Amino acid sequence: MKRRDFIQVMLPIAGLPIVWPMWSFSKSLKTLGSPSLLNFPDDGRVLVLVQLAGGNDGLNTIVPYRNDLYYQQRPELAIPSSEIVDLNGEIGFHPALANLKPLYDAGNLAIVQGVGYPNPDRSHFRSTDIWLTGSSSDNVGQTGWLGRYFDLVCPEGEECGTYGPPAIQIGLTSSLALLGREQKGIALQNPVQFYNLVTRLGDEHQPVPGIEPTTPAERELEFLRDTEAAAFQFAGEIVEAYQKNENQVQYGNDPLSQQLAIVARMIAGGLSTRVYIVTLTGFDTHAAQANVHNLLLQYLANGIAAFQQDTELFGLQDRVVGFCFSEFGRRVRQNASAGTDHGTSAPMLVFGHPVSGGIHSPHPSLFDLEEGDLKHVVDFRQIYASMLEQWLVGDANTILGQSFATLPLVSPVTGVSDGPNVPNEFFLAQNYPNPFNPQTHIEFGLPRSAHVKLTILNSRGQQIAVLVNETRPAGRHVIPWNANGHASGTYFLQIKAGEFQQTRRMTLVR
Repeated sequence: MKRRDFIQVMLPIAGLPIVWPMWSFSKSLKTLGSPSLLNFPDDGRVLVLVQLAGGNDGLNTIVPYRNDLYYQQRPELAIPSSEIVDLNGEIGFHPALANLKPLYDAGNLAIVQGVGYPNPDRSHFRSTDIWLTGSSSDNVGQTGWLGRYFDLVCPEGEECGTYGPPAIQIGLTSSLALLGREQKGIALQNPVQFYNLVTRLGDEHQPVPGIEPTTPAERELEFLRDTEAAAFQFAGEIVEAYQKNENQVQYGNDPLSQQLAIVARMIAGGLSTRVYIVTLTGFDTHAAQANVHNLLLQYLANGIAAFQQDTELFGLQDRVVGFCFSEFGRRVRQNASAGTDHGTSAPMLVFGHPVSGGIHSPHPSLFDLEEGDLKHVVDFRQIYASMLEQWLVGDANTILGQSFATLPLVSPVTGVSDGPNVPNEFFLAQNYPNPFNPQTHIEFGLPRSAHVKLTILNSRGQQIAVLVNETRPAGRHVIPWNANGHASGTYFLQIKAGEFQQTRRMTLVR
């Protein structure tokens, strides 16, 4: 394919997806044909982000139906208390979310109320950027929070590839969340169309040896060449994974359900992709909100419920965690058009078997408002920090640029509890990073279920922390340890699992 033709097919042509690879293209050229694993643990864990674009009305999602102020502020839009799917006698689901109640009852759905950030911005574009970069409202972030995560697990100068891209976004455009030193994923609408498109590229993806770009035009040309190479590299892996299995359940025909169906097939097909992003649009409900919002929440509930059932039937349930987010909520008072205007905080839903279900924060006050909006109770970066530390195995302080208190959102379970990732024998790996400051991660493996005691000792042999003291299932387990409050020096990591015992030395450097 000629380069001008490649540029044309990257544009939104009717009937074809926009394909915009978002990976370290210069590294992809070096790793063609022999991809290696990233430096994150081989635990099979996957994070799925569901973006509710437009600003979801949180008050009509998780409804404070016992609060009279809710009905006073929304005479037309308030959901009748008789229709609410009750959760705890005070709040409940919008009736369109009824399919999520079984997940909640099983402990596989967490609700974090009042999520936002200080000095909120009510612009769609600016607030979305804040959420995707993980930055504060007074700082324009240049990279995405997940892009920085991948930068950390794949240091600059290393050749890091995977069986499939590190991240995949289902849709037309790439996400700022994945922008690090380079974009780190691939955007596609349909895996088969994607494969058919990029395999028309021919062999022009090879770099010109010994030529370094020196002008803007040459750099743009190199970018296009590398883009071709990255797309060409991963196309076969993506379509092969997608075609290995059929979905085990019937998904709806709505856009979100169809996106999640693709994600389930690609995970089941063996891609080592760590992050998937899907999007449901239409939440900017300034007028005639009731019917539109009802339909969107049906799509959300039905899509997540089908995806959860599908992952269970594929045997993936212990590997997948997901959460829903929106750039802001809506104002407390309905407007004159039977809709709601841009607001601030809103609830987030976290789903999956490894999730510690339940309600994790109080509902914001409907009386103590800020310019007619709900005050946030939880900073959204607390959710990110929790996901990074408890699920993705990343240093949240480094990635987010400061420390945020975490919430107990993910149970201490391994991402893969059986199959080829179960080790043949007990082991305790060297902690990583090492030396460390202040956080490190400890991985151990169990060939069978066993009671595990994992402790930290100081240089005098005194026990200073017990990280695990319980029965764990077979598989690989990763435990973070934050050494805040401890001095620089040598520490010892000790494990006892059945008759297996092992000790490793590690170094804290301040």
